[in-house]
Amino acid sequence: MSIHGTLGYGSYSEWSWMGQMQIQEMMSSRALTDPTSWVGAYSGIMKEKWDVVADAFEDCPILSLTNKGKGAYAFFLYKEPYLDLQDSFVSSFFLDVLGVSTTTYYWGFRGADPGEFYGGGVGTYDFTRLQLYRDLNVYMEVARRAKIICSDLSANIGDYISVNDWETKALLRKRGRGRHLREDMTHLTERQLHILEKNDKIYDEYHQNSEDCAPNYTTSCFYEKVGKRHEDVVHVHGELELA
Repeated sequence: MSIHGTLGYGSYSEWSWMGQMQIQEMMSSRALTDPTSWVGAYSGIMKEKWDVVADAFEDCPILSLTNKGKGAYAFFLYKEPYLDLQDSFVSSFFLDVLGVSTTTYYWGFRGADPGEFYGGGVGTYDFTRLQLYRDLNVYMEVARRAKIICSDLSANIGDYISVNDWETKALLRKRGRGRHLREDMTHLTERQLHILEKNDKIYDEYHQNSEDCAPNYTTSCFYEKVGKRHEDVVHVHGELELA
C-alpha cells in the first residue's frame, strides 16, 4: 500500500476537512468589507506589499510585472535582451543580482508554449514567481535593491553582480563556460566569484531535483524533492540573501 493510503494520510484528511470548516466559519463571521475581518485584514496587508513591489519594478528595463495586485505571487516576465538567459528551477537573475532566492516557473507550463500567449521568443524559463508571504519590510528591501539595478544596469548591490554582469555570466553558462568565470570575468571580486560559483551549484542541484518530478511536476513530488525551508544569509557587506 502506498504512503497515500496509510492511516496518517487518512487522519490528516479528516482533520483538515474539519479544520477548513472552522476557518470558513471564522472568515464568514464578519463582512468581507470590514477591515477587521480576516479577509479584510489580509487584503489590506497584501495591498501594501503589492504597492511596494509594483512601484519597485515599474518601467524596469529587465522584466515586467504581469499580474499587478492579483493573488499572493508576483509573476514577472523578462524583456529583450534578457529572454532565454535562465535555465534552472531557481531564478539566476533574482539570486545573482538582487540576492533573492526564488524560482522561475518553467515546470508550471507542463508542455504548453508561453510564446502562444506572450509572443514569439518567450520561453518557459522567461518568468519568475515571487511569493508575497513574508513581512512587508522584506519587500521594501527587495524594492530598494530593484530600483538601484533597474535604473543603472552597471550598478550592483553589495557582493552581488550587476545586470550587465549577470547577462554576460548567463551567456557564458549557456555556452558551456559557466565554470570558467575566473578566466572570463576577471574584474569580479573574489567574494563575488565565490557567491556565483555557489549559486551555480544551487541552480544545477535544484534543477535536477525538479526534473526528477517530470513530466507531471506534481505538488507532492515538488514537496519531496525541492520543498525545503531556507534562512536569510548575511553576506560580507551586510546585504542579506533573502530566501
